Amino acid sequence: MIPLKEFRPKSCLRVAEHHITRSKFPVIDAHNHLKNVTDVGALLAAMDEYNVERIVDLDGETNGADTIQLARLSQAHPDRFGVFIQIDASRVDEPDFAAYVAERVADFAARGALGIKFHKTLGLRVKDSKGVMIKPNDPRLRPIWEAAAKHKLPVTIHIADPVAFFTTIDHTNERFEELDEHPDWAFVDPMFYRYEELMTAQDDLLRSNPDTTFIVAHVGSYAEDLARAGKLLDTFPHVYVDTAERIAELGRQPYSAREFLIKYQDRVLYGTDLYPREANIAGNYRFFETFDEYFPYNDWDEHQQGRWNIYGVGLPDDVLKKIYRENAMRIIFNK
Repeated sequence: MIPLKEFRPKSCLRVAEHHITRSKFPVIDAHNHLKNVTDVGALLAAMDEYNVERIVDLDGETNGADTIQLARLSQAHPDRFGVFIQIDASRVDEPDFAAYVAERVADFAARGALGIKFHKTLGLRVKDSKGVMIKPNDPRLRPIWEAAAKHKLPVTIHIADPVAFFTTIDHTNERFEELDEHPDWAFVDPMFYRYEELMTAQDDLLRSNPDTTFIVAHVGSYAEDLARAGKLLDTFPHVYVDTAERIAELGRQPYSAREFLIKYQDRVLYGTDLYPREANIAGNYRFFETFDEYFPYNDWDEHQQGRWNIYGVGLPDDVLKKIYRENAMRIIFNK
């Protein structure tokens, strides 16, 4: 008997294969995390190797990492990096919360920060002074969205997680192996808000703040339901989405994904969520640039999201240029 985690089937299909490690056009990775990178020189070399023009680092944290990240990345290499800061939402009940937000955002905007980032912890982990988890649409957070609008900083926000993370972890869960490996990623416990509760909060947040530019990460929280993602973009013209860590989802629905990416070509930003190395790059480029069939979205030794293969969507050059680079230049780098 072979344990499932050791099962590595090799396809017997004989179809076109393209191994791509340099994108057809320069890319801007609009969703990445670089706080653990110790060798910036090596990172720059990897970026050059894989044709990554710029990376947006979302790890400007409230513990001082924001200043460090600005200094060693965007200030040292202004044409290669941009840094987003974070706001400590757990302080929402403090009397000076609005002043804290206004001062922090103004300070870092002046220093060159390009946006604000919220992890999924807002809605799933962060609590107020009474121990209640704070939803993204909590009216007490309004000073953040107002400050972002005032300084013309986009807000990248990660709300919820894949639908399977909120469902029972049993033989029917398509992400069973991933959740078995990372049980802390599961939100089945009733202490957490349900997926649909978070999606309702997401819509309310976006509806209530039309002057703030939002980049809703991971295909707008709807990678498994592109019709719903499209409705999100149709409803909220100030909203964009990124593709970070969702090639596995997009690539298993290639017809719907291609239609979505072409229709919303001005609203989608390329992102990976991963350090630029061959295992994290090749599947992305192959998905966007080719019509290859039934190939792995990642290397077995890298992070696996589900036991399936994907298909390429072969985007036209003009669409590729927008998703790879132009949209991020316009929305994040103001160029």
